[in-house]
Amino acid sequence: MPQSHEEWLKERKKGIGSSDVAALLGVSPFKSNIDLWEEKVGLKQAEDISDLEYVRNGTLSEAPLRELFKIDYPEYEVSHEENEMMVHPKYNFIRCSPDSLLTEKSTGRKGFLEIKRCMVSNGSQYLKWKNGSIPEYYYTQTLQYFLANPNMKFGYLRAYIIRYSFDGSVSREVRDYKIADSREEIQEDLDYLLPKEIEFWECVEKHIRPARILPSI
Repeated sequence: MPQSHEEWLKERKKGIGSSDVAALLGVSPFKSNIDLWEEKVGLKQAEDISDLEYVRNGTLSEAPLRELFKIDYPEYEVSHEENEMMVHPKYNFIRCSPDSLLTEKSTGRKGFLEIKRCMVSNGSQYLKWKNGSIPEYYYTQTLQYFLANPNMKFGYLRAYIIRYSFDGSVSREVRDYKIADSREEIQEDLDYLLPKEIEFWECVEKHIRPARILPSI
């Protein structure tokens, strides 16, 4: 476990983290797979967004949302270690830092909790949360927890959604999404993701620029 946030940031550069997966797959609205590759090989620095208001607010929201989850789900033990990092036992470039780890009290099964504070200001953004769905770039992030840790059996995403309406009103809602209750439910996605990450990291190590993945229309 990295001993400081600065050390954690250095370790993060040595592999593919959960927040990198969407860009690697070409589904991130913020970064392309080429941008990610250039960051990993050192051609450019990743943008420091830690001082942006929405990022600070998201970080500050994690602790109270985690405590509320403990109350809502007493069947789990919830633990959190600052700067914690999980690394794949074979491919050490596959890594992640979950917001919280869960242990099912009755069985001892291991899981994770991912926490998101999301501001929704238009209809297209809200559509990504309708009918029990979550944005694709969040889903791919949760897959990394299963991929990095073979002992991970289930996972939750808790979303604190702040929605701004055209009339100026604001609504706030906490939603919970169970990503999977067993690895078998998402095994097909993991089988798809693993070779993609191996291929991308080979491009990083060999300094071979990957083909750009164009966004879907």
